[in-house]
Amino acid sequence: MILLPFLIISLAADIAICVSSDFEGWMLVLMAVVIFVAAFIASLILYVLVLGLVSLFLREDAERTQVDKFSRVVVLCTVAIINALCRVRIHTEGFERLPEGRWLYVSNHRSAFDALTACWVLRKQGAAFIMKPAIMKIPIANVFLKRACFLPIDRENDREALKTIIKATQLIKADEASIAVYPEGTRSKGEGMLPFRNGVFKIAQRAKVPVVVASVKNSEKVMHNFPWRHTDVYLKVCRVISPEEMEGLKTIDIGEEARKCLMLEGC
Repeated sequence: MILLPFLIISLAADIAICVSSDFEGWMLVLMAVVIFVAAFIASLILYVLVLGLVSLFLREDAERTQVDKFSRVVVLCTVAIINALCRVRIHTEGFERLPEGRWLYVSNHRSAFDALTACWVLRKQGAAFIMKPAIMKIPIANVFLKRACFLPIDRENDREALKTIIKATQLIKADEASIAVYPEGTRSKGEGMLPFRNGVFKIAQRAKVPVVVASVKNSEKVMHNFPWRHTDVYLKVCRVISPEEMEGLKTIDIGEEARKCLMLEGC
């Protein structure tokens, strides 16, 4: 349980303070609850501060060609903490169909928790995500994301988008990471799918790797349910398009095939 260290620290602080206090009865109970909550929040803040301190000694490398394993562990731990705090329960189906080697992972896009859940599910496969530039500029997080070879993509600038596609292709060819991307480009918020930006499929064509088409459902309800209820998020691999199937096809054709699969899943 990823939150266990924070809970242990909070409980230890709670017991130490309550034992040394003069409160009794219901006041002691109330104080114990308040101290535990405060200590838990403080431990999370301390985690962020420690990461911030560590990031000062790391070079923010946007041109990085190798995944920094330490940064990747930090990203995965942070993702797990966010999912746990927001009471997300992840359910998967079909992930045993993931091909050997590297691949391009594409999915529909409902909320910010699409990437947070998929990142955790794909942790053993070493997937790096293509994300909005704004996310890659978040203080502290930006350093670890870039060193873990997560890539920003400027969809309004074709030249910059092409640079990202080339970098992603190089990461796959170098066997550094598989790549995950959301072709809609922005969140549909659960109301059907937006048009695909089919240029991302060039990554699979250039690297000659399969396209893993996966659906995500219910992620848009996480923030609506938080903090009172948990949310079940469902991820399913519904199609794997092999490099042989993509030969001679245009990216728009590959995009249409992926989109058709997702529509059959009710996305």
